[in-house]
Amino acid sequence: MHKKLPWLKNAVLILGSKTLLSVDKSIQALLTNDIQPATEVRQLERLVDSMYHGINEHCLATLASREFLRNEINFIVSSLKIAMELERVSDYANQIAKLVQKKLSQQNTDSLKAIITSTSVMGEQTLEMLKLSLESYEKIDVDLAKSTIEKDSSVDKINKLLFREMLCLGSLQPWVQEVIMDYHIAIRYVERVADRAANISKQVYYIVHGRSLKPVSYSEEIWNDD
Repeated sequence: MHKKLPWLKNAVLILGSKTLLSVDKSIQALLTNDIQPATEVRQLERLVDSMYHGINEHCLATLASREFLRNEINFIVSSLKIAMELERVSDYANQIAKLVQKKLSQQNTDSLKAIITSTSVMGEQTLEMLKLSLESYEKIDVDLAKSTIEKDSSVDKINKLLFREMLCLGSLQPWVQEVIMDYHIAIRYVERVADRAANISKQVYYIVHGRSLKPVSYSEEIWNDD
């Protein structure tokens, strides 16, 4: 392996640890309606953004420096894609934090107590997916990557359950519909974190096998401009 690739892997894992922390704190903020962890998430987002841009420049400079074997290129490009996924995850955590800071903390959220438990479970499962996806990258473990992808369906089920519960709350208590809509936006960001964690695991699969988990077939005819 080229000497620059271990640095890249370590940098992505550090980026991942900061992203994981930001998601954890954003979920804490959402569950407790506390602006303190939300403020910390906003600070972490700026750090993650800087780290991502550093990784991006490193990858481009590395690729420009010499010729690489195909498996090395797979690793570099997939690592950059993973860094991009992590940067987006950090953005989602930041959006949750902003919702807590600017909206939810200034609203009466008593009506949401009935769905806190489901939200907590969804948050825990999402965090676990993100942890496992990073572990699969650290170990380049394709079996762990595939098992992480499979967990996404469980998060989707809780997301749908929460949506139905929020619809029910809104119909029974029309005066709390605004806070429910804001909360639903936050829940959607949590669900998107799980999707991104699955995407990270799919990149690990690509690193190992040199192909996508679900290959997309195409014909050369698609490039015809007729």
